[in-house]
Amino acid sequence: MNTNLAKNVTALENLSSILLSTLDETIFFSELSKYVKNLIGCDRIKVYKVQDDTSAKLISLDGIAVQDGKELMIGEGPAGHVIRTKRSYFSNNTARDPLFAKELHEGVKSELCFPVGHEGVLIATLHLQNLNEVREFNREHINSIQEIISEIKRPLANMKLYLSAKYLNEILLKKIEEKERELDERKHGMRISDSFRVMEKELIGKCELMQNLLKMADKASLSESSVLLTGESGTGKEVIAKRIHCRSRRKSGPFVVFDCSSYNEQEIEAELFGVTSNDSFAHRHEKLGMLELANEGTLLIKKISKLSLTVQAKLINFINEGIALRVGEKIPYRSDVRLIVSSSDDINQLIEQGLFRNDLFYSIARINLAVPAIRDRKDDIELFAYHFLNKDKKNEEMKSLSPCVISVLKEYKWPGNLRELQNVIERAYILAEGMIVDKNHLSDHICKKEEIKEEKVDKFINFKEITLEDLEKSHICNTLEFLGGNKTKTAKLLGITVKTLYNKLHSYGMIGEEKELSY
Repeated sequence: MNTNLAKNVTALENLSSILLSTLDETIFFSELSKYVKNLIGCDRIKVYKVQDDTSAKLISLDGIAVQDGKELMIGEGPAGHVIRTKRSYFSNNTARDPLFAKELHEGVKSELCFPVGHEGVLIATLHLQNLNEVREFNREHINSIQEIISEIKRPLANMKLYLSAKYLNEILLKKIEEKERELDERKHGMRISDSFRVMEKELIGKCELMQNLLKMADKASLSESSVLLTGESGTGKEVIAKRIHCRSRRKSGPFVVFDCSSYNEQEIEAELFGVTSNDSFAHRHEKLGMLELANEGTLLIKKISKLSLTVQAKLINFINEGIALRVGEKIPYRSDVRLIVSSSDDINQLIEQGLFRNDLFYSIARINLAVPAIRDRKDDIELFAYHFLNKDKKNEEMKSLSPCVISVLKEYKWPGNLRELQNVIERAYILAEGMIVDKNHLSDHICKKEEIKEEKVDKFINFKEITLEDLEKSHICNTLEFLGGNKTKTAKLLGITVKTLYNKLHSYGMIGEEKELSY
């Protein structure tokens, strides 16, 4: 017994020495996880590093460092639960635990999750997994891991300081880049209103359809060509437009948004091109238009299909010549603007109806990007749902979605796209009293859609093409067989006379003519 104890102490001292000698988090946690796996005994062990925004990233699998590992959203799965509560958690029946829904396809039967940190700051989560039902976890395993963590306080303190410095350094580098851009702008005499300055935001979407769209958008950002964004309302066309602007040479310039549906025809012309007026004392008043405000930047014109033919003609002249006239002005002005326009209407159909100019369409659609509806991006629905669920929430306020909720969300058609999904998820968060959002927390119309779909499937699953005559024959024969060949009972049940039944059977070739005449 003393020999085993001495071996354990020696092994733990060796582990501590190894961990003290490295500041590479992948090596650090790979060595730690190998030691824990050998001591506890499990089929597999993973390590997720806790990131600055409390999301998590896989960095080690079975003691081997993982590059570009899987990322978990804030609050997702057992890692999200442990990060939020800062307490260990295990389940010996993952099939019945909603937190482990994602691990089921990996064959995980039981799992123990342990938070690793120092002085209240979490830096990683350990995940011990069993792939068969023979092994189970218990409190003794948690106590054993806790003893290991207690013995490596110095290495953990070093790693915590290193990661904190690393995060701080990344933030400082970003601020330095922003400051350098600001100084460069001042050096060139640029004066840009902060109200029109935008920063690129991370786009959610990992499905192939969305990835292809982003590649096309990034290629568009390298050119100065006009871009037409098409797609249903609420699909995120404005976010794509911002990405194109922020990755273009105009990223330091203004990004101005003009929504045509918010104004009537006269107001649109004034807002877009500007207004010049003179009062009774001959004082000149000028109101800059969106085209002037967006000078050296990008102008996003939303719902361009709402423009009248008169304004369309004026806009095509600006695109061709680079000059425009304010309302009430005779002297044109120049403005260097990159145009991005969006529409949820079918512009080709409007052209056929004479409501949209051909030449304008060809000018704005030099690059045409179709933004897919959310129902065509089912793989991204869960990502969006978790984003909306825990957006701007503290760790202890974050919640999780049950597997049945995710299934319902993926089956629903989402006519309102991302806006509708956001409203549904925010409502569900409020209604869910616990930490798990269940199906009954969703809006009624979301679940009804699923029920209607199931009802239709059940109703038509056995449908086949058949004539009315064949259908009658089939029903009569099945009824006769069910009643053991008793023609009297069959006729009564069918609501016809026995003679009519005999005539029917004769026409089917099931009885001879004599029998019918003998009746």
